Amino acid sequence: MHRALFVGTLLGAALLNAGCSESSSPASSTFMPRPTYENREPEGLTSRLSGFTVDPEAYFINLAHCAPPPAQCPLPPLFAEFSPLLQRSVVRGALVTLQDTVPDPVTGRPPDPAPPIPSDARGLWTLPKVPTRKGAPFFVLSVGQGTLANDVPPPFPLPPVAEGNYLPTLTIRPVVPAHSACVGLEALQMSDKGVLEAVAKYLTAIDGAPVTVPDLLNPGRFGGITVFWLYRPGFPAFRVPAANTTVEASSGRVLNIEWAPVGALPPPLAPFQSTRGFFIAPTPPGGQPAPNSSLGLVAIVHPPLMGPPGTVTYTAKDATTSVPDNRPWSLMPLALPQIPGLVTFAGLQMAPAVPSTTPQFPPPSTCLPGQ
Repeated sequence: MHRALFVGTLLGAALLNAGCSESSSPASSTFMPRPTYENREPEGLTSRLSGFTVDPEAYFINLAHCAPPPAQCPLPPLFAEFSPLLQRSVVRGALVTLQDTVPDPVTGRPPDPAPPIPSDARGLWTLPKVPTRKGAPFFVLSVGQGTLANDVPPPFPLPPVAEGNYLPTLTIRPVVPAHSACVGLEALQMSDKGVLEAVAKYLTAIDGAPVTVPDLLNPGRFGGITVFWLYRPGFPAFRVPAANTTVEASSGRVLNIEWAPVGALPPPLAPFQSTRGFFIAPTPPGGQPAPNSSLGLVAIVHPPLMGPPGTVTYTAKDATTSVPDNRPWSLMPLALPQIPGLVTFAGLQMAPAVPSTTPQFPPPSTCLPGQ
């Protein structure tokens, strides 16, 4: 799928250069007037959407085990089909569909998603006939199923990632199918053995009332959970955690997440560690919670809804200022609906303090808003 995205980028650049080059178009004919063209969006067209399913926790664990710090992993940290880091992190048999954002004129809420389709043995999925349109986006939704591809042989030994059950996950990446094909779309899958298990263990210990992962998706107890994973700036497929960052939320309880190899934590912290190694360090009485995450990994737990779902504004924060690293990094604030009953996941690449002056033209096949 990334090969298709790469080829699409080259084609887009070639067409752009062709459109900007000088042309030798003839002057208007005095015999026949030059026709005028009106660009309309035809009705009844469909777009073909394709992408891959990936477990971001498994990807990170594979990256961490590839070469423990301070050594550097010889594999590129990319969401790319040729990388064993991604190949061992895809989810087979994941059920993928789209969540519309356009409310129904009768009910006032978005329509129910179409029946999901499964991803194949390589984690690839295709939705062949999505209505072509501009304006309001769709979001990729996985309904919670699948098997992690732990059996893909890497070029050197990597321990298997602990497997778990996948949960309904909405990927925060708008998709506007205004093009005939949309490629390289991510359907991210959150499990019950990683970040969410760490959140449940922390809430149980700190609040004194038992909390399980299913409880986090129970609208009677919580109004949903939103997980941000912030990544360093770079190439669009670059996936390296943005250290010393966090997310502020206009509503909800913000918890900064850490990770360590299973069994490596001291005894006081061991009960807080999830099966996959994620944990939230408890604060001493009267202390302040960790202000940032060394992984750029943040969970926001929402209180139960007391009425119609509200909108929560999220603002990424970088606590580091460094001219050589072009920091602090940033993101535009995001306003997202509070959605109980599923995990809202945003894996986002931050922007450098001083943006590049080189213009970037993503190909139409990325199907981003505004194209």
